[in-house]
Amino acid sequence: MAKIEEITALLIEEIETFQKAVNQLSKDTDKIKNHKITVDTSQIQSVFKEFNSELTSNLKEQQNQIRTLQNKLNKTIIVPKWMIVLFSSFFIICLLSISINFYQYQKFKNVEETNYIKGREEITNHIQEFFKKNPEALKQYQQWKNND
Repeated sequence: MAKIEEITALLIEEIETFQKAVNQLSKDTDKIKNHKITVDTSQIQSVFKEFNSELTSNLKEQQNQIRTLQNKLNKTIIVPKWMIVLFSSFFIICLLSISINFYQYQKFKNVEETNYIKGREEITNHIQEFFKKNPEALKQYQQWKNND
């Protein structure tokens, strides 16, 4: 019987250690469930702050560039519409004047040529008529012409 008592004492002891282990395990799981994990984000935050400061400086630089470009554009001289109309009208009038003068010059050359032909025919007819009325003058003219 002593062995049975010894075995039961060992079993009781094992059960108690098992019970203690289960209790400890339940406490540890409760601690794990209740324990909140905190992540150290200070490095990430510092990287984001640095990136944000770079973005801000880039934005300010771009805004300054845009401002200077706008100032340059505002200082440029823009040709008003009335000036464009004025110069185009002047150009068209000059072209028309040159065209009309050229046309009149060509017309004058034609008129001059026709008048020359008409005058030559009149002189020729007048001289022939003179020679018909004065045959002696015709003979003298022919002698004069042959002598040269």
